[in-house]
Amino acid sequence: MQSIGPQGLHREQGLPPEQFLPAEQPLPCEQLLGGVREFQQHTAPGLQPELARLAREGQSPSQLFITCADSRLVPNVITNSGPGELFTVRNIGNLVPPPDDSVAAAIEYAVEILEVGTITVCGHSGCGAMQSLLHGAHRRDGLARTPLTRWLRHGQDSLQRVRHSPARIAGGGSADALERLCLTNVVQQLDNLAANPSVRRRAAAGGLRLTGLYFDFAKAQTYVLSHNRRTFDPVRPHLESAA
Repeated sequence: MQSIGPQGLHREQGLPPEQFLPAEQPLPCEQLLGGVREFQQHTAPGLQPELARLAREGQSPSQLFITCADSRLVPNVITNSGPGELFTVRNIGNLVPPPDDSVAAAIEYAVEILEVGTITVCGHSGCGAMQSLLHGAHRRDGLARTPLTRWLRHGQDSLQRVRHSPARIAGGGSADALERLCLTNVVQQLDNLAANPSVRRRAAAGGLRLTGLYFDFAKAQTYVLSHNRRTFDPVRPHLESAA
């Protein structure tokens, strides 16, 4: 778990964090609005025709993309996709817990209503949720009734799996405990996904494919789960043939 910094300390004391930002540093809300202004000025004009088409015709994404809420991971960037192409579900640890109505509702909508052809579970390096599981945060008595702790308990199957059947990066050498769990968690969540009734029906009919991805921040590299479901292979660019 991350340590509490100055802003977090002041927040615990009930003081507004903006009082403790350096005078020359913009407030977070100003930074956000500044980005919105940049979008309205430079990006919106070029994007408006496509968004107008989507407004008229509705969405028809081909992919359900389930990933972590980590701010460093931007699905549309790493998949080079645009508006209307990914139906995205994000949560702490990219978990697919069977009893959770929120995730299950999104899966049902994607499969039954949008009729997506692929569902992808995408994990990433240095996942804080997986680190917390390794540290036993889901078992701490003092946190037993918090929403975060209850949510992390959905990752316990991944902890069990990594002990006897860890996933790894093909040709990547030995990985540390956190990387092994981050990789193995993707495989476990795909198993959870396959048990969903809507997914099971569509997959059995041949109309749905399940895929696992893993993104390494430090290397800016995406890996895809192989058919053996034990290793992740690096995704390589297609090199154009020489003229």
